[in-house]
Amino acid sequence: MRRALLIVNPAAGQWWRRPNPERLRDQLAAHGWSVNLRMTLGQDHATELVREHLPGADAVWVCGGDGTVGQAVAGMVDSGIPIAILPAGTVNVVAAECGIPKRLSRAIAALSEDARRCTYRVWRMNGRAVILGAGVGFDARAMGRTPVSLKHSLGLLAIGARGVREWARYDFPALRVTGTDGQGRAFEHDATQLLATVTRRFAGSHVLVPDANPADDCIELVLLSGVSRARLAAFWMGVELPGTAQLHVPGVRVIHAREFQVTRAGPAEEEAHVNGDVVDATPLDVQPWGRVEILAPADRG
Repeated sequence: MRRALLIVNPAAGQWWRRPNPERLRDQLAAHGWSVNLRMTLGQDHATELVREHLPGADAVWVCGGDGTVGQAVAGMVDSGIPIAILPAGTVNVVAAECGIPKRLSRAIAALSEDARRCTYRVWRMNGRAVILGAGVGFDARAMGRTPVSLKHSLGLLAIGARGVREWARYDFPALRVTGTDGQGRAFEHDATQLLATVTRRFAGSHVLVPDANPADDCIELVLLSGVSRARLAAFWMGVELPGTAQLHVPGVRVIHAREFQVTRAGPAEEEAHVNGDVVDATPLDVQPWGRVEILAPADRG
């Protein structure tokens, strides 16, 4: 019988759609898994659980959002053991990229029977694993300052509403971004917002950088410079709409980077999110870490 380590974040996503951990365990057992069920108790606990219980597991199943997935990945980089995502967070971008069904019973069935493996490059940001992406500036402020109770009730609607408030008072922090691009050339740019993405999608189902490839040796940086509130609004409106209008807003620059650093001018720090969780701040150092294999439905077109 296959052995599964099942990590469940009981606080992920909206309260009214959270799954029953014991039911997940039973569903996995029905598909031939011997399950070691573990619940997270707080930030970064998934990393500790994986490091403690990974030996002997044939797969790590993670029920939660992109933040929980990233925490689990931090404990299994280059292990060769695959991770299976059960999407229960606010967005679950990585699961969407891999074609994993949103309905958990369907996801369990699809990933238990004849699944394929997707290789993802993992990046290390100040000790944390970046598997989806990271952001410094506007979006980190919007996500980090949304009350947890509203996020758990309204999800993206709550973050969007908070984003309007943050847009109205955004002070355009002076960020300095340095690093090495895909051709091995050093770069140095000023910006007032930074997004780093491993996946094509960034905010829900919307595409940020169409050419992003999670398996390659570079991470995509999207920088916005200047202090125009109209351009900031145009950028995020572009992200929400089909197409790539956001990449054509004046002041936007895309860099294919091998590694990068971010600092903010002055004594103040600028908050940053990792995989959607606002848990860090400048200065930031992002370096390649290793690889992880994610299970995906075999019949994804």
